[in-house]
Amino acid sequence: MEKGKQSRVGEVRCPYCFSRFRPKAGVERASCPNCGWEWYVSWKGKLAKIRKPVWESWEQQITETQQKED
Repeated sequence: MEKGKQSRVGEVRCPYCFSRFRPKAGVERASCPNCGWEWYVSWKGKLAKIRKPVWESWEQQITETQQKED
């Protein structure tokens, strides 16, 4: 593996805001520190991969955003 890619092992990119973050090893759910959206994470050894959004968190964030706009 290339040196640059080696340093990113365990990092994921948020599909919502595209910032990189490093979830704690082995967690099933992680929130992006930049935008706050929560994602399900799967692991293969040290490699992390975002699988899908945590819909309950999305619904809560959308509701909060709509309430702020009103």
